[in-house]
Amino acid sequence: MRQAAGFAGANLVANALAVVSTAMVTRNLATAEFGNYAFATSVLVFVALFFEFGLFLPAARLAAVSEGSDRRTVIGSALLVYLPVGVAFSATVFVLSFWIDGWFDVEAGHALRVAAPLAVGIPFVFVLQQLAQGLDRLHIASVAAVLAQLLLVALFALQLGSGGGLSPSSALALRSLAFLIAGVACAFWLRPLLRSTRRWSREIVRQARDWGFQLFLGRVLSIGTYNMDVLMLGFWTSSRSVGLYVLAGSLAAVSGLPVMGMAASLFGRMAREDAIARRWLVIATVLGAVSALTAWLLAEPVIRLLFSARYVGAAGLVLPLALAQFVRGVTTIYNTFLSAHGRGVELRNAGLVLTLSNVVFNFALIPSFGARGAAWASLLALLANLIAHVFFYRRSLAS
Repeated sequence: MRQAAGFAGANLVANALAVVSTAMVTRNLATAEFGNYAFATSVLVFVALFFEFGLFLPAARLAAVSEGSDRRTVIGSALLVYLPVGVAFSATVFVLSFWIDGWFDVEAGHALRVAAPLAVGIPFVFVLQQLAQGLDRLHIASVAAVLAQLLLVALFALQLGSGGGLSPSSALALRSLAFLIAGVACAFWLRPLLRSTRRWSREIVRQARDWGFQLFLGRVLSIGTYNMDVLMLGFWTSSRSVGLYVLAGSLAAVSGLPVMGMAASLFGRMAREDAIARRWLVIATVLGAVSALTAWLLAEPVIRLLFSARYVGAAGLVLPLALAQFVRGVTTIYNTFLSAHGRGVELRNAGLVLTLSNVVFNFALIPSFGARGAAWASLLALLANLIAHVFFYRRSLAS
């Protein structure tokens, strides 16, 4: 609970800083320009999902079950494995940037090209959290989230204070730089040991082949299609709709932090438990429901106060997105347990359920209802995902 509280508290601070940085952007960009920036940010996050390859959860699990200095050696090997992954991600973003504007009704290609060399740290956000979980040092991932947002606010302030102003390109480049600096700093804080790296790298790859890649496929299929809503909005609607939807999603995401923090902090313990304790699910349900209700009630006054009345349309999207976060939080308890036990096949199958649900609901609702349809599609798809996780969790206990 101490780790969960620390993780959730740090992420609340990080999100408060993210609100500040977003307010700085919204007040210095036109609504359409903010939509282009938000779309480019979503593209980075979406593409980053594919650059993990199932390598780093096995590394986290190896660290969790190892003893003594072997734990730090596993982390050192995992960090070396990440280097070519991060470089490949940046190269992919740069290449894709030349087609983005032609595929979608946005102008985000130039921003992505400018930010691509600095974006090597974007996929590392998720990798760092996994490795910190494996070491039972989740506070490092928490500090990384706060540090990245603090650096981002500072960089935006320096840019504006120097009279340079902000554009979608400069804002995205500064964002990528902030996350890169925070990631490098916290990677050293993990205190990795660079010895026996060939042995542990081979073991990481072997376990990735055995079960990690199956989990990776499930995660890509589920979260990847879940995050496709922004891309589909960019195709069927306008930059303004994209901006409002991303802003509403950011506000709603705060409501899911307490439960997500609890689930993340339980990874090491779940690896040693035979089943999910009922109290974990009760706490997740109560915390998630209260947080979602609070997010809905505060959405409009917060938007008017911090982002200006131009963005008040985002308030109407917060309720379904906050409920989606509530469902996602409860699902994460099951997901963390299955991950901690290396149940890659079950997680892949649950991911297939979410993939199908996302495709069906997004295509059914987004073309006709735009951002509002995307919000409700997210909730419906995550409900289907929760049902799938419960089913496959119960089946794993019986096997």
